[in-house]
Amino acid sequence: MRKLVSILLISLTLASQIQGPLSNPIMNELEQTHLGKAFLKLLSLKSKAQQFDFSKLYAALDDLQNSIKQRLADEQQAYQQDEVQYFTDKEFFSGQITQFQNEIASLEIDVTDFTESRDLLQIALNGKIDELKEVQSLADGLSARIKKEEGIFKDQQNQYTNAVQALDQALQLIGQLRDGSFVQNRSVSFLEEGLKQLQHQRIMYGPLITAFTQIMAPSFNDSEASAKVQRLIQNLRDTVVKNKTDLENAYQQVRAIDDHNLSQYNQRITNLSTIIIPTIQAEIQTRDAQIQTKQNLLRDAQTNFKTASDNLDNTNNRWVERTNEHNKLMDQLLTQQSLFPKIVNQLEGAGVRRR
Repeated sequence: MRKLVSILLISLTLASQIQGPLSNPIMNELEQTHLGKAFLKLLSLKSKAQQFDFSKLYAALDDLQNSIKQRLADEQQAYQQDEVQYFTDKEFFSGQITQFQNEIASLEIDVTDFTESRDLLQIALNGKIDELKEVQSLADGLSARIKKEEGIFKDQQNQYTNAVQALDQALQLIGQLRDGSFVQNRSVSFLEEGLKQLQHQRIMYGPLITAFTQIMAPSFNDSEASAKVQRLIQNLRDTVVKNKTDLENAYQQVRAIDDHNLSQYNQRITNLSTIIIPTIQAEIQTRDAQIQTKQNLLRDAQTNFKTASDNLDNTNNRWVERTNEHNKLMDQLLTQQSLFPKIVNQLEGAGVRRR
C-alpha cells in the first residue's frame, strides 16, 4: 500500500512539475522496469496540480530506496547463510561418500576372503567324505576277509581235532590188542572217517589205515607189526597236533594284525564321521553365515553410498539454482536501486525539490 501511495505521489508530483519531455536515454531505461513503466504511465497524465507537499514524495522515494537496500542486505545475508549451509552439507555428504566407499571396499575384500575360505573348507570336506568312504570300504573288506578266514580256520581246526580224536582211539585199540584185552569192535571206519578231511595228509594215512586194518583182524598175531603201526599212529598224531598248533598260532598272529587294522579303520571312521566331518560342516555353516552377513552389509553400504551421492548431487544442483536466483534477484534490485538517483535528478530538474 505504501508503495502504491508512493507511486501515486510521484506521478502527481511529476504531472504538476515536469513540463518538458524526458530525455530518450532516461525514457528507455525507465521502460525496462515495472517501477519505471508505472512512473512514465502516471507521468503522462500531466496533472497541473501544484498544491502538493513534495516532502511526502521524497519521503516515499526514500522509503522505497531504503526498502530495496534492505532487500539487498537481506538477500546477501540469506545467500551467505545458505552458502555456509551448502558447504556444510557438501562436506557432510562428501564425508559419507568416502566412508561408504571405504566400507564397500573393505566388505568386498571380506566377502572374497570368506568365500575363498569357504571354498577351501568345501574341498576339505569333500576330501574327508571321500576318505570316509575309502576307509569304510577297507573296513568292510577287512571284516569280510576276517569272517571268511575265521570260517576256514575253524574248519581246519575241527579237522585237526577230529583227526587227533580218531588217532587217540586207534592208539587205545592197539594198546588193548597188545595187552591181550578183548576188543569187541574191530571196525576201522572211525579212523578213516576221522582222517579223511586231512587231504594234505592222505599220503601219510593211506598206508597207515591199511596196516591198521590188518592188525585189527581177529587172526592177526604180529606184535612187532602192531608196535610199528602204533609208532606210526603216534607220529602222525604228533604231526597233526603240531600242525594244529601251528595253524592256531599263525591264525592268531594274522587275526591280531587284522583286528588291529580293523580297530584303526573303525577309529578313523569314528573320528571322521563324528568329529572331523561335523566340525568342517559347522565351519562351513559359520562361514556361510559370515558371508551372508557381509553381503547384507555390503548391499546396505552400496545403498547408502548411492543415497549419499544423490544427496550430494541434489545439494550441488540446489546451490547452482540458488546462486542463479540470487544473482538474478541482485541484478533486479541493483537495477531498481540505480533508478532512484536518476529519478531524483529528473524531479529536481523539473523543479520538484525537497523542502
